[in-house]
Amino acid sequence: MAVFGLIESHALFAASAVSAALAVIAVAKLSWLEKRREAGGPQTIHHGYTSRLGGVAVFVGYVVAITIATWSLIPPRPALSLLVAALPVFAVGLWEDLAHTVPPRNRLIAAIVSAVLASALADGVVPRVDIRFVDEWLAFLPFALPVTWFMVAGACNAFNIIDGNHGLAGGTGLLLFIGMALVAWSAGDALVLVNAAGMAGALVGFLAWNYPRGKIFLGDAGAYFVGFIYAELSIQLVARNPGISAWFPIALAAYPIVEMLYSIFRRKLIRQGAAMQPDGLHLHSLLYVCVLAFVQRPRGDDRRQRIWTRVYPGMEQRRSIRGANARVAPLLWLHAGVCFANALFFYRDVGALIAFTCLYAVAYILCYQSALRFSRRASPTEIEIEAPAPLRPATASPPAEPAETAEQAEPLASATGVLVLEQSSAYSPGTSR
Repeated sequence: MAVFGLIESHALFAASAVSAALAVIAVAKLSWLEKRREAGGPQTIHHGYTSRLGGVAVFVGYVVAITIATWSLIPPRPALSLLVAALPVFAVGLWEDLAHTVPPRNRLIAAIVSAVLASALADGVVPRVDIRFVDEWLAFLPFALPVTWFMVAGACNAFNIIDGNHGLAGGTGLLLFIGMALVAWSAGDALVLVNAAGMAGALVGFLAWNYPRGKIFLGDAGAYFVGFIYAELSIQLVARNPGISAWFPIALAAYPIVEMLYSIFRRKLIRQGAAMQPDGLHLHSLLYVCVLAFVQRPRGDDRRQRIWTRVYPGMEQRRSIRGANARVAPLLWLHAGVCFANALFFYRDVGALIAFTCLYAVAYILCYQSALRFSRRASPTEIEIEAPAPLRPATASPPAEPAETAEQAEPLASATGVLVLEQSSAYSPGTSR
């Protein structure tokens, strides 16, 4: 099985990659279906309009791989059940990509619906987390089911959050599915191996168009679909292989998981806002500001010259923005790579995986704070730092004072220690979806 399974998985990988790459060409012809909207939201860094239907290409590549695999490698029912369960979250994400009218709460509900279907159709129930008292509770289905649905919805949201720069979500997902495929191959789990190889190949085909120039974006459909498949394959891998630690898929995906949890903490507890309200304060957003400041650093004798605060239509400015966008993903692929290496090395060791996950969370926070401080120093005219507005009853507001110009604006320290990027129609760091 070992050599044969590895050869077959490579064939599926190639088939899904080619299918996804060709599907990008096809879905590009359907971009007229998308409702165009102006760039400049709180999570927009790209220049001009780009199709968000890359998730459709990933879906097509995965379907092609699974269709081929069900002929001779794996029984059709488990694979097709998982595919059917993924349809609600994929469909709602696709509707958001087309119409931009689906609120985050409804997308979260769709992810939970898909998780419920996976529990019913594909045995998608978390069996253990390798913590004794929690595993005792997981033996009771009324407890295990909500925990499972919460974890699956969280994985969908985590991939959606990191879909912020060219190649970031796609490259991270590729590493995660390769890692899962390798462990599944070592454990002789053909079902997880085939599914992971199919997803990895589909992401390679997508990345051929997405990185580095961002010809097409993953979109909500793609991000939610990738997160859902990863979560369900993680559950199946742990359920069928007692020798694999339940913390292996957690440690493997530590970067997107920690990013999501820290984003919720920052938005809800520190800024006292909505946990699902998008902003431009993710780690990749701050790194983009730092990289852009370096790319557009002042040259010549005037070292105090400020970098551009508006995106002009000139080719040089567009090139620098595109280049800064593409340089962020490799920096965070290093995060995913460290998680990949440690998870694979300790995939049977519960204690080592828990320790690594905790250490990575600390390292992430330190990296985030460093990026926050550097982005303020590097780009004072593009980042307005202010204290979050306190919650107060709605009252008549006094007349607004004239806004400062870019030359007059100065950074202000936040009373809570959390900094907020001031968004503008010309530039706002965040997701490039």
